[in-house]
Amino acid sequence: MAQEKVRVAIVGGGRTGTPLLEDFLKRPFIEVVGVADADSNSHGANLARANGIFFTENADVLAAKGNNIDLIIEVSGDPKVKPALKDAFIAQGNRHTIIVHDLIGRLIMSLSANSDTLIEAYHPDDQGIG
Repeated sequence: MAQEKVRVAIVGGGRTGTPLLEDFLKRPFIEVVGVADADSNSHGANLARANGIFFTENADVLAAKGNNIDLIIEVSGDPKVKPALKDAFIAQGNRHTIIVHDLIGRLIMSLSANSDTLIEAYHPDDQGIG
């Protein structure tokens, strides 16, 4: 029987997105289906391409993958990205994909590092979608 996989995309290939990507690549139950970062030379962008993962500079392109993404982890720090993704998913009728907030990304990183404290926020003003 094939193992169930969670299909994940990451928006932001910097200080939060890259460690998440590195960890996810080790997990057989996670399939990273895409990475978006405005900087095509970011560490996360290079890591994605080196592992054959779809990369784009525009997060909206990931939204076009629709139901092929279970979770989209938005850790770019750009306050315009989450609302734009939400609008794109609504326009497509996508009620499947969950947009994951920076705080949850930090929680995942903290758990995978077996940390006693929550990983520091690089985007402390990041808010939910509303």
